[in-house]
Amino acid sequence: MSCGACDAELRDGARFCDACGSPVATRDTHAEYKQVTVLFADVVHSMDIAAAVGAERLREIMTELFNRSSKVVQRYGGTVDKFTGDGIMAVFGAPIALEDHARRACRAALDIQKDVQGLATAVEGRDPCPTAAACRVELRRGDYR
Repeated sequence: MSCGACDAELRDGARFCDACGSPVATRDTHAEYKQVTVLFADVVHSMDIAAAVGAERLREIMTELFNRSSKVVQRYGGTVDKFTGDGIMAVFGAPIALEDHARRACRAALDIQKDVQGLATAVEGRDPCPTAAACRVELRRGDYR
């Protein structure tokens, strides 16, 4: 075997190259797979809501929704992966493996929908909006590497 940095021959069991001092990279061919559940949630008709309340107010509403949703995800042991324009993506079961990741994701999805209903009621009381805020939630389960 030779060094990846200088192509010098390496001693058996060497952790560093004798010629250049570079660490010897060992390839880990073992991939670890985890069972995970991914939660996607987004606001239905967000563009109609934006037209009714304005872009700045929509940003305030979405910030409140993202804060509430993040707390729900964390409460059930999930990790928020990303926020999209009007949605959130969260993972249950990675990076920390959870035996009941699917159940936790389902409970989080239900609580997010409850929070959105509560937020919709508050928005309707303050802002004239022809479309009530509603949330679409999707759960997907599979292997993650």
